[in-house]
Amino acid sequence: MTRRIYRLLGAVAIAAFGAACKGDPLADTGGTLSRLDLEYTYREVVLGDSARTFAIERDALNTPLPPTATVRSCNAAIATVTTASDAPLQRTGFFIKALTYGSTCVIAEAGALSDTTQVATFPASVSFAGPDTVISGSTGQYTHSYFSATNANVTGQGIPAPVWTSSDTLRAKTTQTGLVSGFDPSVVNLTTTSARGPGTDAINFTRTVFVDPLPFRGTTSALAGVPTDTVRFARAVGAPRFNQGTSLAVTFKFIAIRTFVARKTADSLYVIVPGIGTTGSDNLVIARADSAKTAEKVNFTSNTASFLDHYDVIGNDGFPVAPTNPSITANGDYYVVQHGTCTGGSVSEPGDDCDDFFRVANPSGIDTLRARVQVDWFTGSDVDILWCKNTTCSGPGNVVTGGGATANNPEVSNVKIPPGATWYLWINYFDPVGAASVLSRIRVTGFP
Repeated sequence: MTRRIYRLLGAVAIAAFGAACKGDPLADTGGTLSRLDLEYTYREVVLGDSARTFAIERDALNTPLPPTATVRSCNAAIATVTTASDAPLQRTGFFIKALTYGSTCVIAEAGALSDTTQVATFPASVSFAGPDTVISGSTGQYTHSYFSATNANVTGQGIPAPVWTSSDTLRAKTTQTGLVSGFDPSVVNLTTTSARGPGTDAINFTRTVFVDPLPFRGTTSALAGVPTDTVRFARAVGAPRFNQGTSLAVTFKFIAIRTFVARKTADSLYVIVPGIGTTGSDNLVIARADSAKTAEKVNFTSNTASFLDHYDVIGNDGFPVAPTNPSITANGDYYVVQHGTCTGGSVSEPGDDCDDFFRVANPSGIDTLRARVQVDWFTGSDVDILWCKNTTCSGPGNVVTGGGATANNPEVSNVKIPPGATWYLWINYFDPVGAASVLSRIRVTGFP
């Protein structure tokens, strides 16, 4: 709304001539209609509601005169005008009531004078309806509605369509016709926004929609298991191929952690089971599975609440290194799960499984085994690589890092193991910042 600025022209004239004139040069115009002003030059009114305003008649001295003005709407189909008393104020009061969407004006008239207020009418609110869930890879249609101040549906009055937006375009995208396409699974906020007036005012409505993965298009093996088991997804004949250009993020919905894709081809996907920490069934979800960036799901059963993996079946932290720790004798990938608070990076924290150990021996006939170890992980803040030259990991020079005790992810360590020696690869989970567990991949090279 734009309010008029009234200039006291009469008062200025008196001040300018008062010192030079013995009489008032405007005295003969006092009480005579000189100006007619409406309160606003522009007014917005919500459909189904009324806005109260007024017109003032003034003489040349800027003194309000008794009201005689009449007011009328330029288009009574859009807005009507009803007069109202503003007594004891000297002005003509009236209401502007918005009936339908559009633009019109209100004209005030007194004698030979007139003034105009431009009027724009808008809906009071906007809403939309549609499905609560959109399946990844498909679309859902949503339709908007406009309402008046009395909650009457005013959608069919030529009001421009609202602007549709999604809070996360990786999960859902929307067209400006309310068609929503699903991608990554999760909750997303859909919003419709409609501008009101020439400024920044707007009405909007937001609703949450769940993007659900579609059932996996193929067959799976190992639909039940324990940490570091492998689940294989095999594409059905004619189904979309796995996306080789995007890193696939596989999650267990009930723990919302990512896991490793051990290997993928156009037709098969091999996924490592992370530490779940509970028994029961839920969906294993593959996000961005194909070139269309769809998400797919399959039901998986966790057989144990334990975080222990195939290489750490007794969860032994501390020294000496147990003879039950597995040996690494060949290049390849090894997966371990560690858990606990581990805030001190210590091997002696009760109840925690912060450390995993492997035996690495230099077989006879090799002068020096140049072992390279890379550890990648998804959760927590840091996993370190250290090497012990004896089972107690003690004594001067008997603990080395090979460069693998930093804040990097992945962590890399390079060492030279002398002929006939057995060293102990120590994977230390340090400061996980509240993560329930970490799944790490140990990638070993250097064996002949």
